[in-house]
Amino acid sequence: MKGTGGMKVVLLMCVGVFVCMLDSTIMNITLPAIQDSLHTSLETSSWMLNVYTMTIAVLAIPLARFAEMFGRNKFFIVGLFIFGFGSALCGLAYSGEFLIAARFIQSLGAAILIPCSMVIGIAAMPIEKRVLPLTLLGATQGLSTALGPTVGGIITEKLSWHWVFYVNVPICLLAIAASLMILTLKNENRVKSSIDWFGLIFSVSAIFPLNLVLIKGNNWGWDSSQAIICYLLTAASIVLFIITEKKSKAPMVNLNLFRDRLFTGSVVIVTTGFIFLIGVMVLLPQFLTNFQHKTELQAALLVTPVSAAIFVFSNFAGLLTKKIGYTIPVMIGFAIMGTAYYLLHNLNLHSTSKEIILLCSLLGLGFSFVISSATIASTSSFEGEMLTASQSVFSMLRQVGVVLAVAIFVAGLTNNIHDKKQDVMHYAQQKLEKLNVPETVKAQILSETKKSINNQKQTKKADSDFITKAERQQIIDDNAAKVLASIPENQRSAAKDQIYKQVEKQVDEEIVKTGILAKGYSKQVGDFAEKRISASFAELYKTSIPFVFLCVLTGLIFRERKNKRIVQMAKSPAAN
Repeated sequence: MKGTGGMKVVLLMCVGVFVCMLDSTIMNITLPAIQDSLHTSLETSSWMLNVYTMTIAVLAIPLARFAEMFGRNKFFIVGLFIFGFGSALCGLAYSGEFLIAARFIQSLGAAILIPCSMVIGIAAMPIEKRVLPLTLLGATQGLSTALGPTVGGIITEKLSWHWVFYVNVPICLLAIAASLMILTLKNENRVKSSIDWFGLIFSVSAIFPLNLVLIKGNNWGWDSSQAIICYLLTAASIVLFIITEKKSKAPMVNLNLFRDRLFTGSVVIVTTGFIFLIGVMVLLPQFLTNFQHKTELQAALLVTPVSAAIFVFSNFAGLLTKKIGYTIPVMIGFAIMGTAYYLLHNLNLHSTSKEIILLCSLLGLGFSFVISSATIASTSSFEGEMLTASQSVFSMLRQVGVVLAVAIFVAGLTNNIHDKKQDVMHYAQQKLEKLNVPETVKAQILSETKKSINNQKQTKKADSDFITKAERQQIIDDNAAKVLASIPENQRSAAKDQIYKQVEKQVDEEIVKTGILAKGYSKQVGDFAEKRISASFAELYKTSIPFVFLCVLTGLIFRERKNKRIVQMAKSPAAN
């Protein structure tokens, strides 16, 4: 397919990539609303996010193989149907477990669409014009991933979290209609092959325990028996996977791909690039909503510059890569992303919108160089089956990057918050010891403080809430009895009402005084907790800074071998 026909196919494939990658991050801002609606735990919520990317990472390659065997174009339409059906089920979810199952169905469609979209889109244009679909598809990947929180925030605030998923349904229906008109469905080229079941099993047994230990490691203990079993399973599965792929006649991953320096470089930088992009896109919206008390819409708009920068600069980055090769654009990209992470380590409760917008813009700018270079390098000079294989592996490892990002950064943040909560409890106990209130009140205040810290919310109470009506009456009765006991028995009956009024007034004054002390204490502890726990985000990004800048060196993978094809394309009249 050439000319306008080929361009229509490329744009249609961009739609397929867009809806799939959008849904890898669209839940980030929506998650608190889903948790409140479905009453789910943090662990269940993590699986809502991870089941999607894990399924794509594991099944993209075997499903791409099925597409080759039965027809890519037909399979693309099947993928749209499954993805739309799964999205509808997600919107209808009435429990966390139902949503996880629906997300799995949705991810099956995405595992078909992502590799098929890349292969069909790239094959729609002749090799000398391949930079165009590569740049468009690469930009769409990054843009949709970064745009997810923005779209999720707007839809959640204006409609409801259900529509975050429902919106995919009409898009998929329109894309199916366009596919029936644009794509060639009769007499498609098919490949006679078989599925590498052992490769599939070992890839699952490598990715799943790795993801599991990253999610549960903080609760289990990183050196616990459960964690060690996961490490061993992952390591053994990787070794067995490599052995299986070398011996298989129809390997799940064609290891010959990694003999190509450009392809090897592409999978390294796309995996690391997505780790550091998703590390921000997953957590920053949570910081803005939970600690800076932004609405979902405000938080979404503040992270929008990531998407805008990717959209604006991806084409430029692709053209620069075409002209000068991969090394410099990759190094520039990671250097700029590292600068964004340096700014993130100053993130605090008082960070201004301008500061957030600046660091988000830098992150998107840096990522646009990374994803454009990676996408173009991933095809190298591949055609036919090798092109399909390259894009399947590229898609899988990109999703592995997303899975690892969610698992690593969420686990790191959870660990940081756990440590900070311990600091807050120590501070709260020290302050409570100095508080001049009865011991029974201290115990109740400490109990409420623990609940407040664990929920990361301050409990607002009235002055008298720390003493119940029954307790108040008991104190009045006890104090009145002591006063009555101190006066002659023949005078008690006449003085009883007056004494009760005086005692009641004194007790109420003490209760108010205690309530004021308790409120002051709660405010002190609450302010300290918010400041301390919010610092968990900045510390996590501070720890990541050296790793982002270290990735600058990944550009050197391309240094020893110039990409002759890129040079030829730069000189070719057809490419210009």
